[in-house]
Amino acid sequence: MISASDITVKDGKKNGLKERRFDCQRCGYCCSQKTLIYPSLEEIRNLSGYLSISECSFALRYLQEVYDPQINTYAVAFKTNHPDDPMTGCIFCHDNLCVIHNSPRTDLCNVFPWNHFDLEREEWEENFVSYDGTFWCPGIGRGRLWTLEEIRRVKELYPKVGEKIKRLYNPPPPSGPQGTDRVRPSGFNLTMSEERLIHKLRFLSIDKIREVENMVDCTYHGGHVSHY
Repeated sequence: MISASDITVKDGKKNGLKERRFDCQRCGYCCSQKTLIYPSLEEIRNLSGYLSISECSFALRYLQEVYDPQINTYAVAFKTNHPDDPMTGCIFCHDNLCVIHNSPRTDLCNVFPWNHFDLEREEWEENFVSYDGTFWCPGIGRGRLWTLEEIRRVKELYPKVGEKIKRLYNPPPPSGPQGTDRVRPSGFNLTMSEERLIHKLRFLSIDKIREVENMVDCTYHGGHVSHY
């Protein structure tokens, strides 16, 4: 038997799906989820230019490879802001704020949270709102009301986000995923010495990696102010 409370909960979610008010609360929750951001080569180039460093230095400081056993390959992702947990948070999120918010960032960063809004149905994805009508992004339901046309324009600016996104993949080493001591192409326009340098970093401690990053920045780029 369906109770009155069950009906109220279902109505709450139904009404919540249509909510179009949004105002960022600067909670940092969207940047601290157990998920990773996979930048494209174009986004990496744009961010490298914004930070005035080479793609090599950007890769040393901010990128990691994550092995996907389902397709037996490595995906290039941002490092996290938890050195002991490579699957949590974004390296550019600190004190609940994006320290490169005024940069080009990634398409996903710019379109969020509207990448979870279905314009055809004019409502949010089912898994984005709980049964009581609350969202895992606390900014939804606050601030001004966004029109459907405004949401459409935002989504049209970043058409590659979602199903069309193409991750930057690297092939596994010849001996398989366990043979991490084998050098392989990184997908970047790097010299062989840079390839080997990035490869060697996989086996160093966090402190040693920082030393190498600083050495590269000072030697080739006249120093670099850390963004984290």
